[in-house]
Amino acid sequence: MRSTIRDSRNAEILDAALTEIRLNGVASLTMSRLAQLTGLSRPAIYQYFSSREHVLAELLVDDLADLVNEIDRHISEISDPVERIRVWVNRSLLHLANGDHSIIREISESSLPDESREVVRVLHGQFMMSLISPVRELGIEGIDSACHMIYSAVQSAAKRIEAGFEFDAEAQAAEKFAIAGLLGIQKS
Repeated sequence: MRSTIRDSRNAEILDAALTEIRLNGVASLTMSRLAQLTGLSRPAIYQYFSSREHVLAELLVDDLADLVNEIDRHISEISDPVERIRVWVNRSLLHLANGDHSIIREISESSLPDESREVVRVLHGQFMMSLISPVRELGIEGIDSACHMIYSAVQSAAKRIEAGFEFDAEAQAAEKFAIAGLLGIQKS
């Protein structure tokens, strides 16, 4: 029961933090502001998070974990590597084009605790591995470069969507670009 209350409070604090950041930006987030938003005392906030940076880190880790789980859930049953790549591009773009991701991008640029940086690094590795694996199955040379090119294309498409371009058209273009590029450099 105690763990459930703690989990609930953690979630409440993180929701309040995300709301504050949405409305006023990352710089506006303080432990005092979190106390005001949640109705908890400032010392009570510190029982759940030791610093503002730990709150920001938890938001970033949660976002990355959600992305990894979302992609894994969608590609786990697919055997065709080209289809797994297409789904990876689509799901990654869906996540990156989400309005909250710009907040997460801003958080990732702030100072994070060292232990959180390691978790973020591991999660980002899992995220990229779900692309690397099908690319490897296609026999692509320069796997690392190819995967980073695909990720860059997805980031570019996400920026275009944020600028007002239509999601479906951008997603289809990114998928076609990634797959055509990979098949164009595939070993014979």
